[in-house]
Amino acid sequence: MAYRIDPRVQEVMPRGRGTIMERLAGPLGVVLLVWVVFLLQPLGGRELLLNFGVPAHDFSRPWTYFTSIFLHGSVAHVSGNTTFLALLGVTIGLEGKRRWLAVFAGSAIGAGLFISAFTPAGLTIGASGIVFGYFGYILAAALVERTPRVKLVRIVVAIALLSAYSATIIVGFLPSGGVSWQAHVGGFVGGIVVAVIAEKVVEPRSENAARRPPNPY
Repeated sequence: MAYRIDPRVQEVMPRGRGTIMERLAGPLGVVLLVWVVFLLQPLGGRELLLNFGVPAHDFSRPWTYFTSIFLHGSVAHVSGNTTFLALLGVTIGLEGKRRWLAVFAGSAIGAGLFISAFTPAGLTIGASGIVFGYFGYILAAALVERTPRVKLVRIVVAIALLSAYSATIIVGFLPSGGVSWQAHVGGFVGGIVVAVIAEKVVEPRSENAARRPPNPY
C-alpha cells in the first residue's frame, strides 16, 4: 500500500538526506577529533592554547571560536564534554547533515561572541559551548515546530532531556570559578537562533518551493 508522507515530517524525521552513517558522520567525527587533539595537545604546549583559545575582549580572532572547541584542560573536562557531544549531536544529526552543521556553527559563533564580549580576562577552551548550543536547539525546536506529529516527537525528546539534565543546564549558566558561563549562555542562544531561523525562515521557503509548479521550460 502506498501512502504520502508529509514533506515536513520527512524533512525533520529523518529528512532522507543521506544514510544514517552519513548523517552521523559530522557529530561523531567531532567527538573523535576532540579526543585526537586532546591526546596530541601536550606536543603543542602553552603556545597551542595561546594561538587557538578564545581571548577575552578580542573580536579580531574569530577562527578561535571553532579551534577552541577541540582544546581541553583535563581528562574529566574532555570526557564530560564528549559524552554530551555524542548524545546530543547524534540526536540532532538524525535530522540531517545540514541541520546539524547549522546548529554546530551557530553554537560555536554564539559561544565565541559571548566569550569575547563578557569574559573578564584570559583564554577560554572547551566544547561546552557546543553542548549548550545543542541543548538550546533541541528545547527551542520543540517550541517553534509547527507540524503536530513532529512537534510531539520534539516535545518528548525535550522533556526527557530536561528530566535528565535540567540541573546541568541551570548550573552551567551560573558564574563559577574556572567555568565559562559565557560560553554556555552564548552557545545556548546560538542554538535557539538556529532553531527559530530553521522553522520560521528555511522551512516556509522549502514548503513554498515544493508547492510551486514545475517550470515547463
